[in-house]
Amino acid sequence: MAPITHVVIFQYKSNTSIAQKENISEAFLALQQNCLAPSDAPGFDSPGTPYIQSIIAGSNDSREPPAEGYEHTYIVTFASPIHRDYYVGLDPKFADPAHAAFKEIAGPQLEKVVVTDFTNGVWVNKGPGE
Repeated sequence: MAPITHVVIFQYKSNTSIAQKENISEAFLALQQNCLAPSDAPGFDSPGTPYIQSIIAGSNDSREPPAEGYEHTYIVTFASPIHRDYYVGLDPKFADPAHAAFKEIAGPQLEKVVVTDFTNGVWVNKGPGE
């Protein structure tokens, strides 16, 4: 199964301090070690061990104007859609508590968040509203 790439881009609220942004960034990067595989879920080989393959991140330094206030980008790689789905936690019964805790910390400081996921080389053509 091909890895899933999960891209997250943050736009902070105008009153978010540099120190708060740094704390959020450090907490996001720590998810690679803090997000642990659940003990009784299919698709996870080693319960209790980190399951995020990698996280890379940085501040926007593009000279192109369409950044629209977005500052920090994080690229998270998962081995499978199951790992991504557990991390994202759309089903509260199948959700990573470390990621949920991170969202509680970061959420109040964020104005907007863009998230997109893809599998390298897989193109799914969708029409409007699909």
